[in-house]
Amino acid sequence: MSVERLAPAVRDLLRAEIAAAHGREVSFVACPDANGLIVEARVVARGTVDAVLALPGIAVRGELLLHNHPSGVLEPSGADLSVAARLHDGGVGFAIVDNAVSDCYVVVECPRPRATTRLDAIDVAGLLSPSGPVARALGSFEDRPSQRDMAAYIADLYNDGGVGMLEAGTGVGKSFAYLVPALVWARENGERTVVSTNTINLQEQLVGKDLPILARALGSGEHTPTFALLKGWRNYVCLSRLEQAREQVTSLFEDERRVELETLAAWAARSSDGSLADLPDEPSGEVWDAIAAESDLCTRLKCPHFDRCFVFQARRRAAEADVVVVNHHLLASDLAVRMVSDNWQEAAVLPPYRRLVLDEAHHLEDVAAMHLGAQVSRLGVERLLGRLEKNGRGLLPTLRSVLFGRDDILSRPSRDLVQQSLVDALAAARRAAETVFTLLGRRLDGESGAGTAPVLRLGDEFRDDAVWPQGLDVALDNLLLAFSRLSDGAGTIADRLTLDDPSERRAQLLGELRGVARRLQQVAAGLIAALRPPPGGPAAVRWLERRGRKVVNVSLAAVPLDLAPILKDSLFDRVETVVLTSATLAAGGDFGYLEARLGLDLPPSRLKVREIHASPFDFAAQCLFGIPTDFPEPRDDQAGHDAAVARVVVELAHAADGGMFVLFTSHGALRRTADAVRGELGGRWPLLVQGEGQRDQLLRRFREAGSAILLGTDSRPARARPGEAPFQGAHRAAHRRQARAHRGRGPERLRPLPRAQRRPEAQAGVRAPDPQPVGSGGGGAARPAGRHQALWSDDPRGTAQGDPGGRGLGGRAGRL
Repeated sequence: MSVERLAPAVRDLLRAEIAAAHGREVSFVACPDANGLIVEARVVARGTVDAVLALPGIAVRGELLLHNHPSGVLEPSGADLSVAARLHDGGVGFAIVDNAVSDCYVVVECPRPRATTRLDAIDVAGLLSPSGPVARALGSFEDRPSQRDMAAYIADLYNDGGVGMLEAGTGVGKSFAYLVPALVWARENGERTVVSTNTINLQEQLVGKDLPILARALGSGEHTPTFALLKGWRNYVCLSRLEQAREQVTSLFEDERRVELETLAAWAARSSDGSLADLPDEPSGEVWDAIAAESDLCTRLKCPHFDRCFVFQARRRAAEADVVVVNHHLLASDLAVRMVSDNWQEAAVLPPYRRLVLDEAHHLEDVAAMHLGAQVSRLGVERLLGRLEKNGRGLLPTLRSVLFGRDDILSRPSRDLVQQSLVDALAAARRAAETVFTLLGRRLDGESGAGTAPVLRLGDEFRDDAVWPQGLDVALDNLLLAFSRLSDGAGTIADRLTLDDPSERRAQLLGELRGVARRLQQVAAGLIAALRPPPGGPAAVRWLERRGRKVVNVSLAAVPLDLAPILKDSLFDRVETVVLTSATLAAGGDFGYLEARLGLDLPPSRLKVREIHASPFDFAAQCLFGIPTDFPEPRDDQAGHDAAVARVVVELAHAADGGMFVLFTSHGALRRTADAVRGELGGRWPLLVQGEGQRDQLLRRFREAGSAILLGTDSRPARARPGEAPFQGAHRAAHRRQARAHRGRGPERLRPLPRAQRRPEAQAGVRAPDPQPVGSGGGGAARPAGRHQALWSDDPRGTAQGDPGGRGLGGRAGRL
């Protein structure tokens, strides 16, 4: 590439700075003009004769990072190419010059800005006015000025990029406020938006109600808005695994599960969706584990069922949709895959996206921690080992039957390996796992508190805990060794038999075997991360806990201590527009807590908007909030407390003529109350109990019945990862406070509070009216007088400044 790409003044500047550094490497940020001529440059870092830092955040979209090679050889090194790829993802170019600045090699050109059609924020807000198309589609429409304001702010974010935090109280109608700009943007620019939620309830509302209404309202002859719901792989049945399970049913399942398998096969034949939500009853874990879709077992185009595959049908719909609705778990899975593969432009778990809406955004941190950390549970290990063999059935017995009678050069040693090595390793793994989790369970006995599940936080001092010489040290070594033998042996057999018989049916069985081997490796890595983390590794929060009464499950977890820089670098700095919304984002009108937890306050900040849209409801006049004062304390008198709850539920049901949603904080309390009231209420009103049917089906019946009584617990995402450890946010928060105290930093700024305390008005049961408009808005289209809320006068940061059309380069410092 010719040095003529550099303006003469820039060449002189580069020569002078390199000479001042005595010929060592120097990093510059350069600015090209519209014709690609580099007309400005500034020094950002100086290094050695061999390397210089490529610091995060020093260049923004449209700029170019340039450094010199003192050797005069402009061939990019491996480190150069790695940094160049990361820069390109942020819209930044990369170039190399020699010390004399007589030659210039541009490794990556600055990506040219794509032509986009800007949205008129007022026009977007007008779509939600009483005379707009949405009102006409609905028939009956209530004007919500705060909803139009929110839509206008989001339209500005689509135009200019950046991150916006918009709290929307109950009744604002936030889903329409973010879906309308997303659909209009897709119509004008052909670019999708991913909408991520935390709960199934909201996903159902978006896909089943809101988006169909908006598609009718905003559709035209030239464009019909499209949308899709995308779920995690394990939510779908795999037709290939189902077929294989039916063929090998005698070696995989006991008699009671065979009937269930045939019922699922009949359902899969007529289902158009193939997901758990379409099932009338929850399948057993054992059967669903054998037939659920798994990304690492999928043979993609080679599969004979590919054309009808439920997973890829959903992915194809998502690839063509204007709006793709997912949950935070799937979004975090996508993020984890992109981080490992360094893939920021192509499809991963999700199709590529540059516009993201995070609804129920206050849950994102905890969900991301689950997917970026590791969890291992006793029941999870038992289930995984049961996939290999349980009561004479499983993959190993199936493999033995396949190899039986074959006496060729590859099958004979493979059969011997199964019978002699893998069977022994499996037995050893079971013995060691039993010892490990029994010892950990005993260690937890001393942590029990009245009425609470025992939890032990595993700090650095755990290395000297008495449980290690009691046998944990040896048992863990034995378990890891057995896992290694199983994984290596399974991989060896799979490799041999692939060479011997590459048929599709054999490939599916071997894929299952390789899948178990990979999971064994993941479990081993999780055990090491939780119990024996290597010194000098990234800071993590580790804990041990026991849950359950009838079936006790001991689980271990290790999650990153501070997700803020990870989320900033890997999500918020890489997505052009991010909208965070929820009914509870701010604490007392201040967004600082969530900003810090998600890394939104780290420089350079891309945060453009902080807005609070108060609820239009008059809670004091429109609702009744009652606190019983005559209930026994559940810790002191659980039976008395349960009886009081059941009595109140019955009394309220008669007073309201049904139509109740009763929310519990534990599954045990829910089941006890359900048993107590079933006889008295079930005959008069439909009684729906969480756990007695698919969640989606229960909600649908609840809505359709009108007078039904639904007993449930906190809404959770579909098919959370097996072995998920609850309350991880509390463990991480406690560890953060301790870590900050040890570093001499006061924890006051980031002190986590119970959610009820984070909103003072929640303690009284009503939302107090905001005394004045609160928030700060980014620039954009003008708005009618009285609707534009002022910048925070007490926020020293004000509105975040930065490149209006781009974003800073985030991430770790690279070494060139």
